[in-house]
Amino acid sequence: MHFRILGPLETENPDGLVDLGGHRQRAVLAYLLLQANQVVSTSQLLSALWADDDAPMTARKILQNAVWKLRGVLSRPPRAEQGPELLTRAPGYLLRVPQQRVDLLDYQQRVVTGRAALAAGEVERARRSLGEALALWRGPVLSDLVEEGICWPELTALQNRRLDVMEDHFEAALACGRHQSVLPDIESLVAAEPLRERASGQLMVALYRCGRQAEALAVFGRVRSALVDGLGLEPGRELHRLQQAILTQDPTLEAPRTAGTRERAHLAPAIRDPQPSAGSPAGPATVPTPALPAPTAPGPSASTEPVTTPSAPVAPAPGIPSPAAHESRTASVVMLRFGLGGELGRVLAEDRDRVLDVLTQIAREKTELHGGRVTSVLGSTVLAVFADGADPADIAERAVRTAAAVRDSLSVPTGTLTPPQAAVRGLTVHAAVASGEARLPRRPCADSPSPWGGGRLVDTCRTMLDHVQAGEIHVCDETRRHGERAAAFRRACASAIAPWELHALHDEAADQPWGRTDGGVHVSELELMQHTLLHTRQRSAAHLITLIQGSGRARTRLLMEFQRRVEDSHRGHVRVLAGTVPPPRTGDPLAVPAEILAAYCGIEPDTSEAHATARLRATLDGLGPADAADLYAPLARLLSPRPTTVAAGTGEVLRAWGKFLARAARKQPLVLIWDDLQHADDALLDVVERLTQTHARVPLLNVVGADSGLPDRRPGWATAHPRTVTLSLSPEAGDALDRLLESLLPPLRESEVA
Repeated sequence: MHFRILGPLETENPDGLVDLGGHRQRAVLAYLLLQANQVVSTSQLLSALWADDDAPMTARKILQNAVWKLRGVLSRPPRAEQGPELLTRAPGYLLRVPQQRVDLLDYQQRVVTGRAALAAGEVERARRSLGEALALWRGPVLSDLVEEGICWPELTALQNRRLDVMEDHFEAALACGRHQSVLPDIESLVAAEPLRERASGQLMVALYRCGRQAEALAVFGRVRSALVDGLGLEPGRELHRLQQAILTQDPTLEAPRTAGTRERAHLAPAIRDPQPSAGSPAGPATVPTPALPAPTAPGPSASTEPVTTPSAPVAPAPGIPSPAAHESRTASVVMLRFGLGGELGRVLAEDRDRVLDVLTQIAREKTELHGGRVTSVLGSTVLAVFADGADPADIAERAVRTAAAVRDSLSVPTGTLTPPQAAVRGLTVHAAVASGEARLPRRPCADSPSPWGGGRLVDTCRTMLDHVQAGEIHVCDETRRHGERAAAFRRACASAIAPWELHALHDEAADQPWGRTDGGVHVSELELMQHTLLHTRQRSAAHLITLIQGSGRARTRLLMEFQRRVEDSHRGHVRVLAGTVPPPRTGDPLAVPAEILAAYCGIEPDTSEAHATARLRATLDGLGPADAADLYAPLARLLSPRPTTVAAGTGEVLRAWGKFLARAARKQPLVLIWDDLQHADDALLDVVERLTQTHARVPLLNVVGADSGLPDRRPGWATAHPRTVTLSLSPEAGDALDRLLESLLPPLRESEVA
């Protein structure tokens, strides 16, 4: 069992995440994990759970119950030889857990190792160890409990110590010559903590190495102004010495000749905080800021990263525009990375380039659709730039929309009750967006080489992308600020440099060309479905809409979009229940009716049978006493995990299920959404088709999605009944998924054709 507190509290065993119970239990476990392998007194736990004037008379009993329940959680199978133990030890409790099973303990050990390596001059080893330690953080410590009102001084101390570790990591990275990659993270820390002199000195060093001497000196000016105006203090001597060294291009700012060497020669003065944060131990006292390559030194830098120097101009390489041909403009950068996992199997191994070509073309089309330009492609990573226009908000919005369009075009939902999944198992899409000022060619030519493949925004995007999980889109602060009119963002915990994640686009035109004003694909069908729902509610009349489409992907997207619109515009007034019928012989033919019934009753998949039947009885009683006893027995069989109990009376079960839906719709208007109904057996098809007639005077809208197999099986499907409509959907032209799936199929060989 593994415990994670560097972010939201999570406990995981080989079967997945563990349900820890209510707020008190989670808080007790979290506090014990903060003091893992140490005795925590009962009084400490009581103070952590309640303020002195808020503790109830039964506080000790509540704590004992929480501990008792936690012991039950921790003892659940599967049990490991070194599993956690929650023991009673005077004057309180002890949580005994192996160090490698708690992310906080693992983090602390890696920090100790990294700092020891840094003090010994093993900067590459220090950089790796400290970087691995920081990578364990998924957000603020115990962020979920903090949202619920927990405020412990231990959390503040941990956050402060993390800042010290970040500075140690920057120290090691600079000593390794990795100023380009670490620069965005230092900038973010200094922006958040402008009075930390050590971090400000590291930022000056990194900027100077990148040939940005004026910006490095401007950092000193900002720090001095903040200290003088806010506290009446001058910066420390070390920061003053660093300023003078930059002004004179002091040779002591040279970098180590070989990154990662044990030699400590040519090191710049150390920069420390004059007043360390409370609860924050000082880092190694003798660890200085690594030196910089002299900007005027001839020859290539020892660093593996490109370094821009203020030395005499050098003729650009063929095909690369000279600096005079560039200008500073507002821009947004989108960086996309496609992950091709092993699940794609042999076909991908043989035709990887062909698949990447298709993915790149999809990214290029979506980029151009929104007025941008793909400027470089490196393996599975695509870089696109948006700079046309004077409005930064418009530029950022188009960049965010492009990232969302690429991701969504390569996703397909497995059912309307579940979030979209990757179109092909093993394919993942990661995206990052950064906005700001960039130096771009004045007039790029369509047939010229890629005009721009580097710079500060690209470095920021690359750093952000390293922390993006599959399907996520992370954006910088400036992108979020400019894009708020078009999208909703939420905090992203993975990285300080990527503080925001795209949550949802505000409007419905998520994938439309730049400047396009028409309604897009299948808008008329959506409007008809929404109008029918209004008619169903206003007149309490049941309706049936059937959508027929061959490939299924556009149909499923349409059903999901309709569900989203209903939930957004009729929030709290209409109940939506949905499901996808499994193909024959791959699942229970009554899986969707059971799924819909369980969803309405609030029954989770892992709920025990006894609890499920209790929830069913309570739901039926809540819908009114009429027929409750008659409906209970057949519906309980539908929820039973033993299918044989249902097969003997399928007709009775489905009739009871239909009556249940009618009663539910009378209490609150109901929308049923079915997908792949062509897979249903005849008994289920009969019930679905007749719902509109047998329960005509209830506000029930039945929306069905199927392929041509449904009208082939039932030529007269819903044609002879009032309040029914059947729509044939036109296929989407140039569908990205179709091209991707075709690229994954091996081309036909001549021998196979013969």
